Amino acid sequence: MKSILSTLTLVTGILLIAGCATTSPRDTSLWASLAIDRNQGRAYGVSYDYPSAQEADARAIKECGVGCHVVKNFTAGCGAYAADQARNGKASGWGTASTEAEAKSIALNYCRQYGGTNCIIRVWSCNSH
Repeated sequence: MKSILSTLTLVTGILLIAGCATTSPRDTSLWASLAIDRNQGRAYGVSYDYPSAQEADARAIKECGVGCHVVKNFTAGCGAYAADQARNGKASGWGTASTEAEAKSIALNYCRQYGGTNCIIRVWSCNSH
């Protein structure tokens, strides 16, 4: 009995050491960003499949132009941003989901929920992973 207990203790110790020695898998998340000039403006920019949020943001802003800002960044699936286009409309909404259609639907629903009467999708994008 003492021999079995010693063996179990030894095996448990080896497993604990082996578990500590393993490395966690590298984070392979890819980032996407959505940028616009303003809710009712004409300019927009998108990025997808970037290794960091900062790089995705920079690309979306560069594509959009001067005066633009990031309205959403995300790592998986698709993202969409909707804004109210009614005169002096200020409502907006965004959504992320596994599909383009679902992300757009969520964004439009939030825009309407926050008072938008003429909400449209201003910009959307999907990561490849």
